[in-house]
Amino acid sequence: MQLRNKYYPYPVIVEDGDYYESSSFSSFVEQAMEGYNVKLTLKAQLEDQLLNQMIDDGSVIYAHHIECPQTCYRKVIKTKDKEVNVLLNDTDVNGIVQVCSFVVAEKNIEKYTNESFSADYRGWKFNIEKGCILAIGHQYNLRINKIRDDLANTTSIFSIVPNTDPTESNVLVDLGQQKIIISLPEKTYQQYYNVQSYIDIQPVMHSMIIVPALVYVFSELRATSNLYEMEYYRWFRALKKACEGMDVTLDTDGLRQMDTFKVAQQLLDGPIEKAIKFCSMGGGTYEN
Repeated sequence: MQLRNKYYPYPVIVEDGDYYESSSFSSFVEQAMEGYNVKLTLKAQLEDQLLNQMIDDGSVIYAHHIECPQTCYRKVIKTKDKEVNVLLNDTDVNGIVQVCSFVVAEKNIEKYTNESFSADYRGWKFNIEKGCILAIGHQYNLRINKIRDDLANTTSIFSIVPNTDPTESNVLVDLGQQKIIISLPEKTYQQYYNVQSYIDIQPVMHSMIIVPALVYVFSELRATSNLYEMEYYRWFRALKKACEGMDVTLDTDGLRQMDTFKVAQQLLDGPIEKAIKFCSMGGGTYEN
């Protein structure tokens, strides 16, 4: 949720606003990891005697709106407490998470007036409907760096695209982007695209495309003189964390000792065995 300037038909406490004389509302967010999940500590500080009384009696409440544009995750946390902890599952969020905090009416409020109104509104009375915003805090854009990336999900760090060069018949791998770009000859890509959504055939696709690409990636990393520079790329950070989960260190010594073909298979949960089972059944389903 992106905060935008908006006019309200009644006074609202907002930063740099002139609806109230001495009232204010501030919000704060602290971010930490709890296992694979993201723990948010949401804090609210309201300086207004009447509204604080209304929070105590339940007619007004704090509302923290949490949204992740990339995953379409949305959640509203309503609370009377000035501080609340929220645990976000790592599968629900990725990339930027937006947190906006408000004070909202929890019930209809008739003839609302406040001694803290500025001179232009003092003495006025307003009918406030349930859900209306009475104060607006800050917006925080948090970057969620996930510890666990599902490498078997090719949308995580791989992007498979068609190569429009009609003279190129080979599969190419580009490591210079935030995702690993795998380019297939255009006709091959169309055939891949037609079947890639079928879950049962995915181990075959991973065995033929992703496993060789990972072996190539490890080979290129071995030849890299400065691995620190690779930290810029999201795919490298995700791959490094996934390897650490298998007690494989993605540094110079770890790469030198690594059985790249074996690690590539392990990262994708053994797709070759599953692919052979699938093919041996004539394209039928296989059992784990």
